[in-house]
Amino acid sequence: MLLDIIINFCILFTFAILTYIPFQNKVNLFIPSTKYHPFILGILSGLTGCILMLTAIAVSEHVIVDGRMAVISLSAVLGGPIATFISATIIGIFRMFLYDFSIDSLIAGGNTIVIGIIISIFIRNKPIEFRIRYVPYYFAYSVIQASLVICLLNNWSFTSYLAVFGFVIYSIVSFSIVFIILKQLNNLFNKIRQIEEMSVTDYLTELNNNRKFQEYAQNLLNTNDRFSLILLDIDHFKKVNDTYGHPIGDEVLKELGLRLKGASNFWGGIVSRNGGEEFSVLLPNATVESSLEAAEIIRQAIEMSPFHVSTGDNLHITVSGGISSYPENGDKVNELYKLADDALYIAKSSGRNKVIHILQT
Repeated sequence: MLLDIIINFCILFTFAILTYIPFQNKVNLFIPSTKYHPFILGILSGLTGCILMLTAIAVSEHVIVDGRMAVISLSAVLGGPIATFISATIIGIFRMFLYDFSIDSLIAGGNTIVIGIIISIFIRNKPIEFRIRYVPYYFAYSVIQASLVICLLNNWSFTSYLAVFGFVIYSIVSFSIVFIILKQLNNLFNKIRQIEEMSVTDYLTELNNNRKFQEYAQNLLNTNDRFSLILLDIDHFKKVNDTYGHPIGDEVLKELGLRLKGASNFWGGIVSRNGGEEFSVLLPNATVESSLEAAEIIRQAIEMSPFHVSTGDNLHITVSGGISSYPENGDKVNELYKLADDALYIAKSSGRNKVIHILQT
């Protein structure tokens, strides 16, 4: 019996891991569109429940102990109401015909389907955070209702109480172990995701860093659709640092990042801090003319409103910008960047607080 329990638990644990990781987008595996996830999870959960019943531990003539209730509860967490209903229906029907079809098997299988329907209604339209928070409750409900059916099928005999005791203990222990491990995995993957985000995010402004900029720019090139690149540099930023100190300079950089995102949002601008006081804005589908228009609006958004800093000062900040466009000015990221940088240099050397497209030089 101990070996059967171990085998049954291993099947349950394997199911939990193999469904949790890919369907929660924790690794880069090919999974069809998310709209199909509940159906796929429901079918996988149902098939796993069937395998669990085939390896179940028989504790009486009418009762088998396995982890199917844990499977239904986990499918509710990962796949929502659709997955829950599908898995419970598959498991319930299989239970009806697992042994000789009888009134007892009909009741046992029907009870599983009813449990799935009740849980599906309870979690309908609820986000995954809600489903995770309340999973112990609907798991407890499924175990209690299944226990009552076990007692009913055994005419409330002493044997039925022993069977229920074994069923409850196994269900709680197996589900608790799996659930705790999944929570630990979730914490681990969240930390990994945070590290990944930090590797492509500027620590000060929380904009994309240069590495992420290169990735976005290359992706735009790969689509073969036109786009423009704006490079922006704060005019006389060294004077700000020298006069007010680097902490105030950092405040200016953070505020500038917010203004760049706000001003370029209409064009779907992808804003990055490429280093120091240099920022970039990628404008998908932008022509030479529209990129000049966007750059001018961005420049004015920075010039027109003073920067309020923690010292109480209002700083007048301006920027200079250089622009290049694909495909007019090149088909490589480094080419477009260099040309935009050349235009930026011309803007700064010709008086600052202006934007220039490389085609204007």
